[in-house]
Amino acid sequence: MSGSRRRTAPLRPAVLVLVLVLAAMATPVMAQVAAQPAAPAASAPEDDTDTRDVTWTLDITAPPELRALLARYLDLSRYLATPDTARVPRGELMRLRQAAPAQARALLETEGYFNAKVSTQARDGGSVIALTLRVEPGPVTRVAQSRLEFEGPLSVAAEAGDADAARLVARARQRWSLPAGEVYTQDRWSSAKGEVHALLRAEGYATSGWSGTVAQVRATEDRATLFLVADSGPLYRFGAVEVTGLGHVDAASVRALQTFSDGQPLREQALLDYQDRLVKSALFDSVVIEMEPDPALAAAMPVVVRVRERSLQQATLGLGVSDNTGPRITLEHLHQRFLGYPWQAKSKLQLGRTDQQASIDLTSHPLPGPYRNLLSASVGQTDASGLEVTTQRARIGRSKDDERLERLYYLEWQRSRTRQLDTQRTVDDTSALSGNYQWIWRQLDHPLLPTQGLSLSLDTALGRSFATTQRSGVFGRIHGRLTHYATLGPHWYSTSRLQIGQVRSAPDVAVPYALLFRTGGDDSVRGYAYQSLGPTNAAGTAVGGRVAAVGSVELARPILARMPALWGAVFLDAGNTAPDWTSLHPALGYGAGLRWRSPVGALRMDLAYGQQVRKVRLHFSVGITF
Repeated sequence: MSGSRRRTAPLRPAVLVLVLVLAAMATPVMAQVAAQPAAPAASAPEDDTDTRDVTWTLDITAPPELRALLARYLDLSRYLATPDTARVPRGELMRLRQAAPAQARALLETEGYFNAKVSTQARDGGSVIALTLRVEPGPVTRVAQSRLEFEGPLSVAAEAGDADAARLVARARQRWSLPAGEVYTQDRWSSAKGEVHALLRAEGYATSGWSGTVAQVRATEDRATLFLVADSGPLYRFGAVEVTGLGHVDAASVRALQTFSDGQPLREQALLDYQDRLVKSALFDSVVIEMEPDPALAAAMPVVVRVRERSLQQATLGLGVSDNTGPRITLEHLHQRFLGYPWQAKSKLQLGRTDQQASIDLTSHPLPGPYRNLLSASVGQTDASGLEVTTQRARIGRSKDDERLERLYYLEWQRSRTRQLDTQRTVDDTSALSGNYQWIWRQLDHPLLPTQGLSLSLDTALGRSFATTQRSGVFGRIHGRLTHYATLGPHWYSTSRLQIGQVRSAPDVAVPYALLFRTGGDDSVRGYAYQSLGPTNAAGTAVGGRVAAVGSVELARPILARMPALWGAVFLDAGNTAPDWTSLHPALGYGAGLRWRSPVGALRMDLAYGQQVRKVRLHFSVGITF
């Protein structure tokens, strides 16, 4: 959001008089500080007309934090650090030495030390002159009194009883970071004023400014009195939204993602949320939202949205490999306006050694709410744990995504046919019709590389199965996953994961193979083959359980300081599936691995030992799972 600063309104007479009085009181005090005599300096090594070049050393005797400040900004230090000026005429060195105490005191005042004593000493060693700068900073200056006042429409509204205005005034005063007792420095003074100004702008007062600010520093008493008056300017409200750059996307789809309506206060966060939704819609390559504050249009401020659409069609060819399913080749095609309708069509074909999939997903452009309708169909064949599983699936539903919450409601038909690989005997052929709800909530410090926060996902289904070899009937399914990321001190990070699932039905009612639970693999229990844990048939093949539980704890840290993206990790996994909770016995897997935190997500490579199978297994994957 861009904006031009407007001229602030003049102070009310009473406030103006108070500011002028305080400024007048501050003048003699600051003049007294400026006139403070410098500490007597030691005699110069030679007179200041000597033109012979000399080198020198500089020792600064001061508290560590002040020593670093002086070493960086004093002329004596800067000259010494530069090869071209590290050797100067004696007269020039004399000038630098005489100026050093005043320079040092000015630097120390920025850190709140207005009564510092600074002196210099010199020892002539012939070829090298040793200089010493001694600093006695004295007590730091603290705020004795701090007063923040408001004028303009915000003040008028608050005094008239407007609850929102009164809350904003209270928030600004509470956020003020230089109350009585705090150390006064120039940086903190500037930062505190900036924070209040940023808050007013964020809450709709886009042209707010300072009518007057006074910092009265009494150097002899080591205290400061602060007085500020903020002119809020008008409260800006949302007006018409103009969208430019559209071709195959309708303007209505862009407006459907708005998080505000006409007449609401024009808050910066609302604009940022709107921009984020447009970016996440996968319809645009870039999104820029502009608003030029104009007091004359404050009651209905126009907002301009400039977008650059993604290509109408995109095709992607991918090659990959996974320890779960082996090597694979993937072809994807995306059409942004399928058959001329405002729907995105994403087609995918995946061919792997043990996994083949074909699918098409149709997703509407955003609708008011904001919602998106969806239609999808897929077929696939997977070989896992001695079984060949063929699945067919069709789905119709609707999704809704907020800043932290994703929701998906859909009606699904699916069929699973399972055959024994060695005998080609059909083990199961079951179809089902179900209503489903998926819910994902995230509060993470980074969407792809989190180090702190939580993510929680929940899948539920209620439906009826139609079986050829078992009894048909009603079933229910629920599965949840909780992941916690934490920083455990300097350079140590933990990831904890808990998954629980259950299918409920009569014991003899068939449930499609794809809806049962199996564990094992890089995102489940490491140290075991993909989906190899759980109930087995007479041939020892995992057929899926009706209950599942998996837990994992991982500790990681960067390996090398010069390569902060490369981490080492140790982990412990435990979990299994079973026909019921009483027969569930966790299988343990533990080991160590590497993490490369790439821009597209974390690349993980783990070497894990499966205690139940007494074997070591290599796992690798990219990204995180919610």
